[in-house]
Amino acid sequence: EAYDFPFKVRIRFDREWPQGAPESVRFQCVIHHALLDDDNSLPLPFYRKLPRDASGNCTVRGVVAALRDFLADPLHAWGVSEEDAPERFRSQLVMHQKMNEQRLRTIRKYGQKVKHPELFATPLRLREEWFAPGLWKAMQEGTPEAWRAILETHLLGEIFSFKMFTDEFCDLLVEEIFNFYASGLPAKRPNSMNNYGIILNEIGLEPFIDELQRMLQPLGECLWPGPGSAWDGHHCFIVRYREKEDLGLDMHTDDSDVTFNVCLGLDFTGAGIQFCGLMGAPNHRQHTYTYQHVKGTCVVHLGRKRHGADDIASGERLNMILWNHSSTYRQSTEYNEPDYVQEVGPPDAVCVSYTHDRDFGIFKDYPVGKEHFRSKGWCPPRDFEYQGFKRDTEKP
Repeated sequence: EAYDFPFKVRIRFDREWPQGAPESVRFQCVIHHALLDDDNSLPLPFYRKLPRDASGNCTVRGVVAALRDFLADPLHAWGVSEEDAPERFRSQLVMHQKMNEQRLRTIRKYGQKVKHPELFATPLRLREEWFAPGLWKAMQEGTPEAWRAILETHLLGEIFSFKMFTDEFCDLLVEEIFNFYASGLPAKRPNSMNNYGIILNEIGLEPFIDELQRMLQPLGECLWPGPGSAWDGHHCFIVRYREKEDLGLDMHTDDSDVTFNVCLGLDFTGAGIQFCGLMGAPNHRQHTYTYQHVKGTCVVHLGRKRHGADDIASGERLNMILWNHSSTYRQSTEYNEPDYVQEVGPPDAVCVSYTHDRDFGIFKDYPVGKEHFRSKGWCPPRDFEYQGFKRDTEKP
């Protein structure tokens, strides 16, 4: 029951196929399973146990059957008795099964309450009336020139924006989000810094996000070959800022190769994004641009670009954020061995992070309730500090 659901799987072959096993097998969707790697890839025992046909070859049918057996009972599929499996191992399997059951239960229950079924259709068809005319035209023409024509450049090579959704579609999506809030169903939060958002992939909108990512892929390739190429994973969520809830967001970088951040409304003042440098660059903590949100407009940047959200001054703001992941790029030297350069000088105060920085207290007072982060940061790394760097210390 925990895995009785359609899952997207990518099987990658190399020249040794079919005499050899596939190069990689990876779930290209949200799934909770104790034996999957961090990127949802199958572990080594899966490949060792793949069935062979009479000619000794691996077949696609055999791989798919092995995947089904893996989900149904991985221990049995690998010839391990339950008694021989360590208790901790078995408890992890059960814990992840319950997580997946909870996710699917929420999706199925909310499926009976959705306000706009067209957002949840399978297969999902993107509709022209949802998107800004310029974006739809660029998608149809499919040329780099057409994609670049819709962009406004805020910082060359680093920050761009474009009109993504119509105001009517923003209202429709916001209506669906508030409908989910009203359902009373459990909502998994996007991350440790957003306490009132929801993950769209966890409420049944994963097919919509899959198609949206596919639509935007050519733009990523146009702007940033490498991190913007061959996307095969995503994390998409809503953030909500209003009085007595989350007001803003500490400086950070994203666990994303390329980030799309589109404002859905509502009425608000303040709550802009402060951009600083790229992770590891000499100006990593130097201010580079202030972006102001506009309903229906999307700002796009590399995930390693440091940024934070100003506190909202009044009203309420909802944004949809799409983190795009490329497993191909994440195997590259550029990703795994990034350059890190000594900082050019003390950071701009707007760019310091109480969560991550070792010297935050030198430039700002810690927010109320965040004092426990003092001296627990990692940035800048040792040997890359600016001249005259001082670490903040515990107050007496």
